[in-house]
Amino acid sequence: MALVKLDHYYPEYKHSAFYDITTYEVVALEDEKVGTVASVLVDEDSSRIRYLVVDTGFWLFGKKVLLPIALACISYMDRHVYVEGLTKEQVKALPEYTDNILVDPEYEEKIRSILRPLIAEVAHNQVYNPATYNLDQEPYFYETNDLHLKEVEKQLVARKKHAPEQG
Repeated sequence: MALVKLDHYYPEYKHSAFYDITTYEVVALEDEKVGTVASVLVDEDSSRIRYLVVDTGFWLFGKKVLLPIALACISYMDRHVYVEGLTKEQVKALPEYTDNILVDPEYEEKIRSILRPLIAEVAHNQVYNPATYNLDQEPYFYETNDLHLKEVEKQLVARKKHAPEQG
């Protein structure tokens, strides 16, 4: 399961009917700006959107972090991504993301462990077991309710099915 940037996975998306959410401001608790969306990461195997890459810029020491897609509430009208309950401290605590970092299960668990307190229905004493963990166990991180993003995922799946086999 490799994660790739949406613009590498589907270079034409900016010229399609998709909203380009890169450059949208990311807003945390109490309307505090914590960064901008730098890119979107897609699971190459499933064609599902998994993370927003958030550039914290001058707000938080200039690092990039990953935000699980289901935590994002996107307002297309005002070009903002809202994350209810997210604090600046949580963003600071997130592991830094760079293009050359392998986003493996351990890296993802670091992200989830910091962000679990945002999710009210989560058992906060949940034990991570890399041998049995799968993304479906925590849909509140990876199942978006955003209708536009769901449509994007459908288009990515359809595009992948119709892509010529490589090899």
